[in-house]
Amino acid sequence: MEKHGGFGRGEAPWNQPRNKESAEELERSRVAFNLRRMRTSYTLGDLLEESSRGVSTYLSLYHHYDPFTIKKKMKPSDLGNLCRLLVPSDMVEKHILPFLNTDQIKQVNQETNLGLKVSVWDSNTQSMHQLVFKRWSTSRSYIFNDGWTKDFVRRRNLVEGDEIGLYWDNYHSRFNFNVLSRAAAAAAS
Repeated sequence: MEKHGGFGRGEAPWNQPRNKESAEELERSRVAFNLRRMRTSYTLGDLLEESSRGVSTYLSLYHHYDPFTIKKKMKPSDLGNLCRLLVPSDMVEKHILPFLNTDQIKQVNQETNLGLKVSVWDSNTQSMHQLVFKRWSTSRSYIFNDGWTKDFVRRRNLVEGDEIGLYWDNYHSRFNFNVLSRAAAAAAS
């Protein structure tokens, strides 16, 4: 490459770093420029493309994680003399059964309807309770019973419209329960 005035062809003296600190400052400026450009060039099209691929490069400083994968507003059938909490099968099949072992799944689904004895941690009151979790053959749904009414409906004063949350805590091998909102509080707001 032929040199003219100490610089290569196409090179200008103001683009050449004079020392190591100048090279680092030039690199920082370049990175800062690219970040600013990326922040302002993220379009709706980019968002839709990422969504269609099941990914996101959008970053936020705070993300609220909600572990309660099963949420349900209390209905009269969950609170009445049937003494059970009905949970739709699609929620159970997606958020609970994949975390149970083969023997536990057999106990939940067995025809004798004995079910699986499970621990349920009430995170609001910091108390542990025992229920039976099983498939209810007549509705093709799943239920919690054998203590649901006494330990949750009466003790927690659940009423129609209260929203509860549940999730399987694989680390502790138990369900976690929470009253997410009260019907009376929702009506007052």
